[in-house]
Amino acid sequence: MNAATLFLISLILSLVLGFTTKVNTGYYAMAFAFLNGVFIYDMAVKKIAATWPIYMFLMLFIVTLFYGFALSNGTLIKTAEKIIYKSRNYPAALPFVLFFICMLFAGTGAGAPAAFAFLSPLVMVVCVRSQISRVLATILIFTGATIGSQLPFSVGGIVVQQVAENMGYAGQGLAISINVWMNCLVSMTLFFVVAYILLKGWKTSVVQIEEPAPYSDLQKKNLWIILFVMIFIIVPMLLKMCFPEVAFLTKLASLCDVTVVSAVGIILCLLFKVGKEVDAIYKVPFSIIIMICSMGMLINIAINGGLVELLSDWITANINSTFAPYMLTLTASIMSFFAATLGVVIPTLSLLVPSLVATTGLSPILLFTLVSLPGLYTGCSPFSTCGAMALAGLDDDKERDKLFKKLLILPIICAIYMWICLALGIFRVWF
Repeated sequence: MNAATLFLISLILSLVLGFTTKVNTGYYAMAFAFLNGVFIYDMAVKKIAATWPIYMFLMLFIVTLFYGFALSNGTLIKTAEKIIYKSRNYPAALPFVLFFICMLFAGTGAGAPAAFAFLSPLVMVVCVRSQISRVLATILIFTGATIGSQLPFSVGGIVVQQVAENMGYAGQGLAISINVWMNCLVSMTLFFVVAYILLKGWKTSVVQIEEPAPYSDLQKKNLWIILFVMIFIIVPMLLKMCFPEVAFLTKLASLCDVTVVSAVGIILCLLFKVGKEVDAIYKVPFSIIIMICSMGMLINIAINGGLVELLSDWITANINSTFAPYMLTLTASIMSFFAATLGVVIPTLSLLVPSLVATTGLSPILLFTLVSLPGLYTGCSPFSTCGAMALAGLDDDKERDKLFKKLLILPIICAIYMWICLALGIFRVWF
């Protein structure tokens, strides 16, 4: 049995077992990594354990732990409530405000899953009161949160950058992550605007909402710490991009890595007592981190067994530059219905990128976009976290059933929309 077949069987079994037993897919992937490594590739257990992507784990853990303080003490939710309250008298603009809130919430580093979980109920309540289409509400949640999550210093952007570097693009990981975010920003904002027009988002009522309580002292401190962290992550990165020839700025940007600055942010949160460490740790999405890293183990074991070489030979013999983008988009869309985008789809399909670059001459930036975005677009599915939370935010059973049926169709519309974006050149290399 060759490496490709073994990996495919292990991947499918992990997904099927995870779905049927309601156990994190990552645990099955980890088990298959050890089984394949020991019994198929004759690897030592310690060598198999060393394939755990320690840097990705550390980065995701530290970033999400830092924002765990703002989640546990209510700083982020309070900020969202205040923005909604300030815009309550501008009903036509309310969907855009909610879209921006979801983007901001996820873009701080909390990521799309946190935005889906914490903001979906709040957004759906506001949309019911203001008579905003429930489909439009779901779209603004998943597009806004996904755009924010794909920022280079948020969870989705971190995953794309690390996966790209693991695939041999060590010097281009940040550029790839930023370009994926740009494609996400342009295409999803356009998708939201079109939905706003078609679903008559301007026909909203003035929402009745009580004025939120003022920020507490610890929440104010937390806001200043978040601002400090974001400045020291974003400014050096932008300076490096604008002046790549300046050695000092390159060094400064490497020092102000999101992991390092977030670690400093954690220390500041503890020193200024903005929250309890145990409460912040409770907000860390360990299930997602374990799934991402365990799938990384399974992929690394397959790579040691020659998976990349086999894929390269198959791509060379069967795929051309015209067909490749559409094939990637369709494959990622189908996979994302059954598997997590960040944990499974992106790490798995990224294995195809180096071979496709060599065979078709397509840009790795474009290919990583096509690997990432289709799965992200299925965030509107009723079986995804966003779709499920949107449904949970509705009290009326008839209304919930009606939205469920519409959300079954929405991912298909998203897939067609992505092919249109691809054909029109909306997905592109920005810089």
